[in-house]
Amino acid sequence: MQSAMPMQSSVKKKLVIMGRSGAGKTSMRSVIFTNYTAHDTRRLGATIDVEHSTVQFMGDLSLNIWDCGGQHKYLDNYLNEQKENIFGNVEVLIYVFDLETTNHDSEYDLYDECLQNLRLYSRDAKVYCLVHKIDKILDDEMKAQTIARYERTIVKRTKGFDVEVYGTSIWDHTIYKAWSRIVYKLIPNMTTIERHLRNFCQLTEASEVVLFERATFLVVCNTSVDDMQSMNRYMSVSQAIKDYRRTCQSVQAPFHSMEVRNRYYTIFVEPFTKSTYIMVITTDPEVEPAVTKANIKAAQSHFVQLADNNEILP
Repeated sequence: MQSAMPMQSSVKKKLVIMGRSGAGKTSMRSVIFTNYTAHDTRRLGATIDVEHSTVQFMGDLSLNIWDCGGQHKYLDNYLNEQKENIFGNVEVLIYVFDLETTNHDSEYDLYDECLQNLRLYSRDAKVYCLVHKIDKILDDEMKAQTIARYERTIVKRTKGFDVEVYGTSIWDHTIYKAWSRIVYKLIPNMTTIERHLRNFCQLTEASEVVLFERATFLVVCNTSVDDMQSMNRYMSVSQAIKDYRRTCQSVQAPFHSMEVRNRYYTIFVEPFTKSTYIMVITTDPEVEPAVTKANIKAAQSHFVQLADNNEILP
């Protein structure tokens, strides 16, 4: 009698998005997970109470997202009558600070209350603070100073939790950078994925290799031969490919893969596992494109086997 193939059980993670009304919580969620453009978000209305959505990410990772409306009557309810329901079993709290707020004290008071309830019901939660609408500041130096000022204040108030602070906007790659970091920490066996991706990069003599989640095109992980710090570039690629894929869909021409060549490099973007795309960049002119594509195909089989053995998500 043959033994049954191991089944990949669904991994469930609860994410709570909190912040004042108008901060942009629902807009960013719609851009990342429901294929909205930044322009499309203008037709979104205010969130009524809590909007629940479940997103399948990396195949069997189930993100249970609680988008909490920011009107005062709802906030009071979250922090009192519903506090155990809202803040219980939370894996990630995402607090969205509205850069355009005129009442910073009230903003920080609400953040403090959220942390207080998180300490009661989800002491191991990870906290991410997004300083949103950062596109409103045009000067890069002033933008960096503003984010740094927020970060200093937030870190002082966030005692007992690991916290990361990002400046974000739905109009550029910064929203992809922040959300890529959020989901990165949620993916099981990430060290295994990274190790095999590094081996692939070395064996194929590629310069850089990036793994994207198939639906959102968020960066899952990346590696390069010289450890270049290229994350902003990868996030721009995320945004560009998602925009291009949306354009393809609008003319009923499904996006499948992409290849870009010039005298300096060749870029391949190919479907990889059932939940990922891979981008491979080669700069050595001696490496034939056909060989790189064959190597991607071989690595694809290897990663599928890892998923079948429950070593990574599919």
